Amino acid sequence: MKLRSAVVPTLALAALAVPAAAPAATLSVDKQCYGAGERVQFSGGGYTPNGEVALSVSGQQLGLGNANPVGEFAASLGAPEIDGRRRTDVFTATDQANLALTATVPVLLTSLNVSVKPRNGDPSKPKRIVARGFTTGRALYAHVRRGKAKRNVRVGRLKGPCGTLNVKRRLFPPDAEPGVYKVQFDARRRYSASTAPQVAFMVTVFQAFR
Repeated sequence: MKLRSAVVPTLALAALAVPAAAPAATLSVDKQCYGAGERVQFSGGGYTPNGEVALSVSGQQLGLGNANPVGEFAASLGAPEIDGRRRTDVFTATDQANLALTATVPVLLTSLNVSVKPRNGDPSKPKRIVARGFTTGRALYAHVRRGKAKRNVRVGRLKGPCGTLNVKRRLFPPDAEPGVYKVQFDARRRYSASTAPQVAFMVTVFQAFR
């Protein structure tokens, strides 16, 4: 008996073309921390060209914008005031033609505050100064003003993205004249009443009797 060899047909497998994955949508901001009223600049890409993009936070829509012909999106929004020291809000940009195209970005927000301790006592002695929210400068300055009396004090270098500081500094000279002084804290070396952000106090210097 002869055995016939079985012929197994060879199957030619055609390579399947896998479509390239569509680029994911992106969203970013221009700074690490924002104070109240600062403009938060959003930018992103990967959206429908010339399509509408909705910006929202915590599920609440803030407004609509349009992507450009290559799908890039940009928007500007004023940072809100917050309670407490810091808060992180998560913002979302969603393509309105394709809801699957969405991206998020965390935005760190800070409040503005300066505390001086002790508030009373000899004003020429060093005070503990704690500050936060000066996100637009490198150093904090105290501008002391009363009539012709003018004094600019470099309090110290601001640290971190939210502009914080904790130091001891002398704000008044030992021979400061009695009276009511304005002390304005800001991040500019030279004084201007319109500088923002700023925190200002009225300080009374009393006559010392010895």
